Amino acid sequence: MGVIVELAHAKKRIKELEAQIAEPQPLEFYETQQPVSTQQITFNELYHLLRSFFPNAGINLGENYRFLCHYDDIAVFLAQDQTNKMDYVSDSREISSYDCNVFANRLLGQFSVPGWADLTFGKVWLSVPAHALNIAITEDKNLWYVEPQTDELKEFTTYEPANIRFVEM
Repeated sequence: MGVIVELAHAKKRIKELEAQIAEPQPLEFYETQQPVSTQQITFNELYHLLRSFFPNAGINLGENYRFLCHYDDIAVFLAQDQTNKMDYVSDSREISSYDCNVFANRLLGQFSVPGWADLTFGKVWLSVPAHALNIAITEDKNLWYVEPQTDELKEFTTYEPANIRFVEM
């Protein structure tokens, strides 16, 4: 008899959850606000621009064209994003780490939504000190580092270009 009662409760709970899912959900940020960036850059132009910034780095580009970031787009997106609110957890054998690499991946993933995914926003790896962070190329073709743990924007000259070993965009 107990199994039948548990099954009835489970079915009731499933119906409740299905009803919740069917309710209109609040729109995500990217569904209500699109970037203002309009200046397009081709794959080849972007590759050569990145190569001029990082002559020794491996470069991985996934699209035939992108849109150069408008400064307002970077500011608006970072203001609503919560990546920098996450807790940093250093490497440990007892728990999984949540370090610079995870922060940079998460922020890049946050940008990977309709309308925003075509912006020139990516990720770089530094050799020394070993560090991962994000980058944005703006409409004036300047490169900015974005520290995903703090949302701080740093000028291109902050890190030695030869120290960048990998770029993904």
